[in-house]
Amino acid sequence: MDLLLIYQNSDIVDVLHSRYYVEGIIFGAGVSPEIPMPDVWLPWAIKHHGQMQNNQQADVITDVLFDYFKYCLQQMKDNAQSIPNYGVFEDDSDKWGVSSPLSQWLQGLLTAHSSMEPVWQNAWQLMQDKSPNNAPVLAKKLKHSLGMFSTFADVELAIEQAKKRGQMDFENKLSSIAPSLPDAFNTYVSISGELASYLPNQFETFVQTPV
Repeated sequence: MDLLLIYQNSDIVDVLHSRYYVEGIIFGAGVSPEIPMPDVWLPWAIKHHGQMQNNQQADVITDVLFDYFKYCLQQMKDNAQSIPNYGVFEDDSDKWGVSSPLSQWLQGLLTAHSSMEPVWQNAWQLMQDKSPNNAPVLAKKLKHSLGMFSTFADVELAIEQAKKRGQMDFENKLSSIAPSLPDAFNTYVSISGELASYLPNQFETFVQTPV
């Protein structure tokens, strides 16, 4: 499942951020240790809040995005999550702009992570209180995953920062680093799941909310 169909409607395209960015945002919201309600993450997807034509259009957008959110949750519950098929690193400097599908998706994921930072910190604190020995390893893994996301969310910036650190050959290593991105993504999801174990079971209570 993806959001391609809704983006074929030109009126809706004008209201929302790009499809790849929004799909990243929604997955990022769903992978949070504590699942947020729609009123938290829906505004992140909307580019122009004042351009909704009517309540019917707003309902269509909300329903489609919420269905995709539930799809992402189910993917993670089934341990079947993956970076979208379009999330492929192009080993071509002409395609390294922040507008590539992979970059946009990762930008959305990082936007959600940043917005949900208090939730991550709260779960992290509970984990440290109960299982402090787990913290160093998880911290290292989480830092690595987020570093990978940041690198491929803005490759040119990552290269510039690497050169400032003296890593002059970083650009040449990108094609060999990129295949590890799915592993970093799965690690990120796994860490969230572990942190969520220190919180009430948000998934069950969320999907069973009465209509």
